[in-house]
Amino acid sequence: MESRGFSAASAAILGGLVAIGLALGGYFIEQGFLSARARERYVTVRGLVERPVKADVAVWNIAFTATNDDVTKANTETDRDAKLVIAFAHQHGFSDSEIAAVPTKVTDTEQYGGNQNRSNGRYLVKGGIQIRSANVDGVAQTAQLTGDLIRQGIVLNLEPDNGVANPAYFFTNLDSIRPAMLAEATKSARAVAQQFAIDSNSKLGPIRRANQGVFEILPRDASGSQNAFEEARSIDKKVRLVSTIDYYLEE
Repeated sequence: MESRGFSAASAAILGGLVAIGLALGGYFIEQGFLSARARERYVTVRGLVERPVKADVAVWNIAFTATNDDVTKANTETDRDAKLVIAFAHQHGFSDSEIAAVPTKVTDTEQYGGNQNRSNGRYLVKGGIQIRSANVDGVAQTAQLTGDLIRQGIVLNLEPDNGVANPAYFFTNLDSIRPAMLAEATKSARAVAQQFAIDSNSKLGPIRRANQGVFEILPRDASGSQNAFEEARSIDKKVRLVSTIDYYLEE
């Protein structure tokens, strides 16, 4: 009888301990869920920054053509044109280090339509000179004076090639402004998040997740994204960065 009584008491105590353990376990699990839910309260904001910049490199391709039934004569003509264009570039302040010859291309027009294309000669020879310079203003001004070359009998082809602006202007010094723009974009995003926290009776917590964003180089007066052609033809530009950051909100 005593053995059975002892077993009943032990079972009762054990049952109580299990009940307490389950209750405590449930409490801690509940607190864990509450904590997890609290940590998932966050706001997503964007920090926008724009900075005006000026192109620091210009690339100008001056192309010219000659046609003749004699390929040698056509080639001689483009050689003459190349010398005239180089002299023109020197006259306007460009050095030999800024001037490079473009490889000559010869087309036999009889391979593309027969005699119908031979009004000006069987062979079409294309040559050119490329000016690559940090003097972007000088390139822009000189590009307005190509009439001087035409008056010397040069058949110019200054149209954009493969959708690339001509002259084309590039900003190549992005690394010099990248850190400062990132810091400014982050500051802008935090200001927006802080105001949201105030309006929602919350406190701004640490960063949950951050996306630096993409640096865009746009024409100076662009209101949105522009294509590469419009950007390349503009000397005055702006660099835009939109960073996206999630901040935790705390009670």
